[in-house]
Amino acid sequence: MIRKASASALMFLWAFLGLLAQQDVAKVHMEKANQMYLNNDFAGARDEYLRIENSGLISFQLFYNLGNTYYKLGQIPSAILYYERALLLNPRDEDTRFNLTLANQMVVDKINPVREFFVKTWIRSAASALKPGTWGILTVVFALLFATIAVFLYATRGGRLRRSGLTLGSLTLFLFFLSLFLGSIENHRVRHGKQAIVFTPTITAKSSPDAGGTELFVIHEGLKVRIMEKMGEWIRIRIPDGNEAWVPESSIVKI
Repeated sequence: MIRKASASALMFLWAFLGLLAQQDVAKVHMEKANQMYLNNDFAGARDEYLRIENSGLISFQLFYNLGNTYYKLGQIPSAILYYERALLLNPRDEDTRFNLTLANQMVVDKINPVREFFVKTWIRSAASALKPGTWGILTVVFALLFATIAVFLYATRGGRLRRSGLTLGSLTLFLFFLSLFLGSIENHRVRHGKQAIVFTPTITAKSSPDAGGTELFVIHEGLKVRIMEKMGEWIRIRIPDGNEAWVPESSIVKI
């Protein structure tokens, strides 16, 4: 048993040291890429940033820098893709949102989105105010606070203190369920968001998942779409105005 525990500890130590070494390498590449960007070597900066991404060490700053680099290179679909990925990690960042707006102005398709019920918009906006991990921490805190109040109420017989405890307990329980609800929404958005960016210059969307399907409409690179389902090498997408059609899977890149 001791030998197994020692082996496990050694494996953990090696994994930890490997992660530290990987982070050090990523830091070197990041500094090199940032300097290339400042020197207007955008292609070189892009390659260095991509090396970091390919190593598995991703971050908001990395995606944001990649978005800026692709924008400078005039590769608008890639710029939009990485700005969107950055917003998944930090949905409230104003600089990213501003840059994304600039990039979207260069997209050919100007489609008015379907107006959604204001309550749904408010809930999604509230959920994106914090990261899933932060919502999780708040949920645990409110749960512990409610448990503490419940123990206090069980041990208290005084009328005024008990009424105050009941009020505070009810509020804490409400906040617990609220944080759990909003956290679940934000976690689903980050982990299971089925959105993509069109990367083919021009696509003729079809009524069925085959080349012989009826032509429904034409869309262009840079447009953000929602993935509805997959069938073979075809994807059914929904564009911002609510229309749906099939396009080749190779024509889009998932956010």
